[in-house]
Amino acid sequence: MRVASVLAALCVTARCAFAADLDCAQVKLIVPYPAGGATDVAARVIGERLEASLKRSVIIETRPGATGNIGTLAVINSKPDGCTLLVNAAVIATFPASFTRLNYDPIKDLVPIGGIGITPTLLVAAPSVPASDVKGLVQLSKDKPEGLNFATAGYGLLQHLAVEEIAQRTGAKLTHIVYKGGGQATTDLITARVDFGSFAAGTVNAFLEDGKLKALAVVQDQRSALVPKVATTAEQGLPGLNAGVHFMLFAPAGTPNDIVTLLNTELRNVVGDPAMKERFVRIGFDPTPISPDETAEIVRKTGETWAPLIKRLNIKLD
Repeated sequence: MRVASVLAALCVTARCAFAADLDCAQVKLIVPYPAGGATDVAARVIGERLEASLKRSVIIETRPGATGNIGTLAVINSKPDGCTLLVNAAVIATFPASFTRLNYDPIKDLVPIGGIGITPTLLVAAPSVPASDVKGLVQLSKDKPEGLNFATAGYGLLQHLAVEEIAQRTGAKLTHIVYKGGGQATTDLITARVDFGSFAAGTVNAFLEDGKLKALAVVQDQRSALVPKVATTAEQGLPGLNAGVHFMLFAPAGTPNDIVTLLNTELRNVVGDPAMKERFVRIGFDPTPISPDETAEIVRKTGETWAPLIKRLNIKLD
């Protein structure tokens, strides 16, 4: 009788954890950037699978504007019940340094749920460029009176910051050329109109595979499963440069711990599913099934690592 009572109590608790905690018929994933971009793709990859595991409809809502801050604020100001979530990257931890006025604190006002995946940053160049690694690139920049120019898809992105950090550490003479996206940039890279580029793997992988571009380094400490033969910047004498764009799921501050645990469990099941690996590879992601604490630590470290460089370069995104 006593055992039956205990089991009954456990069942009630279990039901509460899986049913009552998410008090909504649908879960909304807010994407704070335009549809079709990497953040939107990441949201859609996990959204359809979460719909099945949470047994609730999952809708993707894009709310672009103000470099992602409009959509982010919408989540921060929503009810902390696990029903309105944010898909964004750890780079938002640098925003207090790159925005003069930011109406939220990315550390205090958001609760990390878990990781989705990392899009590694690659340094690439045309095969005709006489450098095969970072050391060769740095030496080439010093040998040429005008130095080298490099392309990225946007000012203040981690891809931009990583190259500026390499220049500061090595004394390389590098000039930034900003492109609006990767299309024209890759064309200019292939024809060597630009000396080299710093781009997300998904943007340049196809050109690496067909030999139109070559990879000089993956900008992180550990090798990427997406490009396992490409040496890291750490292997090339530049440790601590982790410029992969790490996409994550966030909830508003104040979301109860049991809801965070529930969402993290389901997210990890989706992201860590071996059957999903090929799909992640196709969109240029290394999947990252990690805990809320690990997620929070990555966000914190991202801010601590890159904010000083942003301040030194006086980069402003507003």
